[in-house]
Amino acid sequence: MDSKLQKFLDEKRCYIFDLDGTLGDTEKLHWVAHNQILKKEYGIEVDHEHILSYLGKPEEVFLEEIERDYNIKIENKEKYSKKRAKLACKIILSQSKPFKFIQEVLDYRGLGIRVFLVSAQNKAVALKLMRKWDFYRHFNETNSFFCDAEHPVKSDFYDVILKSLKTAKPEEIVLFEDVNKYLAEGKKRGFKTVGIDSGFGCPITDADYIIDTREK
Repeated sequence: MDSKLQKFLDEKRCYIFDLDGTLGDTEKLHWVAHNQILKKEYGIEVDHEHILSYLGKPEEVFLEEIERDYNIKIENKEKYSKKRAKLACKIILSQSKPFKFIQEVLDYRGLGIRVFLVSAQNKAVALKLMRKWDFYRHFNETNSFFCDAEHPVKSDFYDVILKSLKTAKPEEIVLFEDVNKYLAEGKKRGFKTVGIDSGFGCPITDADYIIDTREK
């Protein structure tokens, strides 16, 4: 691992990870699934500019935005989401792999450093992926949080995690994220932030440290 990243992680007590675009380059594969279904059933294909505006949002939120932006009506969003999740799971499990830096960070993790996964994506798909990548011992039901009706945005869980740590100071928490909005939410709470730039989403502009995961 890069010595600068090691120094950045020293003396920290907690790591919070996003999943898509942060643990691995899965975000674009979710959108392969979306576009396959949307093209087949509604005759549309979401362009990259619109995808960027939807990143980091719960599915029920950006589906409403897709309806508005493309003038369509998804009659049964729950049925759509289940179909999309099933297809995405198949695509992601067959094509995705974790970023190299994640294993390095987890290997460098010292005793007593807690890790959490906070994601807006489908829980079943995420946990299957953690098993495939052999990350389930790090990220499982007990330390993973997924957006729902009670907690519709990921940053809701930052406060939940902060309270659960009790004695940890905010500056001892590192947030790994690929979306500027949530990096800013982490900073607002006093977290140190690591921005992940995979080349798929918007360029990272609001992080204390940036990791470029694109192959050189």
